[in-house]
Amino acid sequence: MKAIILAGVASLLATAVHATSFNCRYAKAADEVLICQDAQLSALDERMSSLYFNLRNSLSGYRRAALEDSQSRWLHGRMSCGRDRDCVYDSYVRRIRFLQDYE
Repeated sequence: MKAIILAGVASLLATAVHATSFNCRYAKAADEVLICQDAQLSALDERMSSLYFNLRNSLSGYRRAALEDSQSRWLHGRMSCGRDRDCVYDSYVRRIRFLQDYE
């Protein structure tokens, strides 16, 4: 039974390693470690990353620079959440909405 549980946890962690916008093997910051350990946060990170890069690649000049600056500020804000799961979750939900509504 214990081996089955450990295999399930290993599978979940392996999935999370591949489902984020950063490499979980190098994650050291508290928020990144949390994201790598949580399948739902990892999926939100993947969604946000896809939206961000698709949008960024469609922009140029000032609008692209403004989006990149906004992303950098958002990342600093997410980092300030540390291991607070609700804070990280809310941060992703707000960022995804922002990116979906960006004009």
